Amino acid sequence: MVDTVHTVTGPIGPTGLGVTLPHEHVYINMTHTTPQDGYLNVADEAAGELALFAAAGGTTLIDMTNGELSDYAAPIGWSDDLRVMQQNSDTGSRSIANVLATKEMSERTGVQVILGTGHYYEAYLDRRWFDRNSTNTIADYLIADLLDEIPGTGVRAGIIGEIASDLSHISAVEERSFRAAGRASRETGAMVSTHAASFPTGLAQLEILVEEGVDPSRVVIGHADTVKSVDYSLEIARRGAFVEFDCLMTCRVGGFLVRPQIDRRLAYLKQIIDAGYAGSVLLSHDVCQRSHMRALGGPGYTFLFDEFRALAVESGIAAETLDAIHRDNPRRAVFGE
Repeated sequence: MVDTVHTVTGPIGPTGLGVTLPHEHVYINMTHTTPQDGYLNVADEAAGELALFAAAGGTTLIDMTNGELSDYAAPIGWSDDLRVMQQNSDTGSRSIANVLATKEMSERTGVQVILGTGHYYEAYLDRRWFDRNSTNTIADYLIADLLDEIPGTGVRAGIIGEIASDLSHISAVEERSFRAAGRASRETGAMVSTHAASFPTGLAQLEILVEEGVDPSRVVIGHADTVKSVDYSLEIARRGAFVEFDCLMTCRVGGFLVRPQIDRRLAYLKQIIDAGYAGSVLLSHDVCQRSHMRALGGPGYTFLFDEFRALAVESGIAAETLDAIHRDNPRRAVFGE
């Protein structure tokens, strides 16, 4: 258990977390794989979306923009210094601009933001950087982000994530990233949150982290709802990790509800709860493209609290269970209670 976790504006304890979205992004650059839509860098748009979250009772957002996704992930014109706008070439940490622009947004809106530290998947990784740095050195950089500061910002990361693999296997360089994350978590007690989309690779991710000495209860397997097997989610829970249904951005597109996406998630969620694992579930949207914004027809940061909540209660999931998933489960995941 950890006593405090750092937000962009300072440390908080367990009682300060409140209603939490455990996997989102404020500013992010995914143009490497999503060239036209995967770029959040407009401050007024971010402020509007976060204001809606606060109005819905939201308190805290965990921002999973990692080092690679922070490249130029700040408002246009934030700085003319490319070294400030780019991912740190020495430590692999988030860009200074991304961190400080996110801090400004937190102060502007009153929404607490916890930053992740770590590395994305193979297509985004600088292999030469990984070749130059040992796994222990990479872990030391993550530890420094958590215990000292993200270089040049005066801001500390609060969790490790999102640590990613993206295919049906974990590549060699991705494995080194996971092992470094595991060693950093073992040293600091920080939660590790992963990206495991479409394929059931979260179990292999968990095995690597456990091999590195991480307790499964400190691990969140992300994007589990994109794997079309409830047995996969149940196995994650059985092994003691958190099952994160965080791709709710697929459930509201162009202003319309996508019922097949919603109904499958509700069916899985109900089975997980009925199996006794309500305390192992986390829910989020993963807003990472402009089309995901509420103002542009996406879920924004509020879908879980309005349309999804109503449909979940209608399907037989108790409102009190949803409240616990939004408040109690993130607290236990982040602080290790």
